[in-house]
Amino acid sequence: MFYGWKISLLSMGGNFMLQGTVLYCMNAFMEPLCVAYGWTRAEVNISMAVAALVGQLAMPVAASLSARFALRRLMTAGALVGGVATILQGMTSNLALFTLLFTIAWSATQICGGVVGNALVSNWFYYFRGRAFGLVNAGTSLSGVVLPLVSMALINAFDVSTAYLVLGLLTCGLAPLSWFMVRDTPQAMHMHPDGRKHEPPTGRCRLAPDTSFRGLMHSPYAYCMGIAFGLALMVSSSVMSQMKPRFVDLGLAPYTSMLLACAAALCAALGKYAWGWACDRFTPLAAAHVIMLACALSLCLGFLPPTVWGMTVFSLSFGLCVGGLWTVLPAVVSYYYGSGNFLPSYKFVSVFIVLRCLGYPIMGYSYDLTGGYRAADVVFVAMLLLSLALSMCLREDDAVEGGTKRHK
Repeated sequence: MFYGWKISLLSMGGNFMLQGTVLYCMNAFMEPLCVAYGWTRAEVNISMAVAALVGQLAMPVAASLSARFALRRLMTAGALVGGVATILQGMTSNLALFTLLFTIAWSATQICGGVVGNALVSNWFYYFRGRAFGLVNAGTSLSGVVLPLVSMALINAFDVSTAYLVLGLLTCGLAPLSWFMVRDTPQAMHMHPDGRKHEPPTGRCRLAPDTSFRGLMHSPYAYCMGIAFGLALMVSSSVMSQMKPRFVDLGLAPYTSMLLACAAALCAALGKYAWGWACDRFTPLAAAHVIMLACALSLCLGFLPPTVWGMTVFSLSFGLCVGGLWTVLPAVVSYYYGSGNFLPSYKFVSVFIVLRCLGYPIMGYSYDLTGGYRAADVVFVAMLLLSLALSMCLREDDAVEGGTKRHK
């Protein structure tokens, strides 16, 4: 096996534990936290919004750190910090302190996996970059298949604190693996990207634009890219994080609702690799246009009558569509600006991912004011259509790697 795939699997593990814990596990923790400590769903959603805001602001910070420090050291530190913060979340009944620890754990997701994992993929792959991005980011969705059920079982058998303790210890276990396995580039092991015998072609690539922060600030295309993916990820994260409460409110039993939420997460994991394949087979920009439209259409299925079959169709199709967003985003950045400019351009685009945090209060207040999530869904469909329009502004002719054959 090419060593880059081993690093991708490790990065997938970081996303599995940290991204999964802060996002998907709220399907299991939302109601027990409210019952145990007297918090409301709106308060917990605001806590998530604050954590998501700071966590997303950590993306450009993580990109800057990745350009200055060894990715191996960053991955190790991220696992330790994220694991300890997760353990401590289960030891407090104070909402402000819980939010602070939640924020630290969410920020650590960009270091263990997250930005660092994407940077490693950009270094280690060229022809199979989309599929490698898909593999790394599939960890987030796969965690939604496993961790919520595990957390729910631990909460029912023990309590919230024990569930957080187990999740935190498993996360800390990634630290020694990261230290011994991660190498920043294939050249460090006398290899080339994709395990080939030579470096990827560069002669046919177009001249890269100015990817300094100031240069990107004057580029309307950078804004289109950032806002399009920021809005789309806002919708996907918000809806997927509360699939189980949504289905319970519509009349399903708790375990049935959790199984549907896990099935949606499994489809999201499969979608990540499938959309990564589409990026390699066609182009990342073409995949971006299609995925925005597919996400909007799949969310509309949430307006079907609340039958078991209707909810099943909605959860599976929505998961399959939105799962690829985190795969397509880094693939588009690397394709549009060139792999050599991945970190500075990804740093700028990631600033707009803070839009993701706005979805949680929209979900929370939609529930508190209307007793359901349909009002939020109407807003989300409009945001996805806006994302589609913005993504159409990005043209193949302007992509740095647009003149290079994408696959062999």
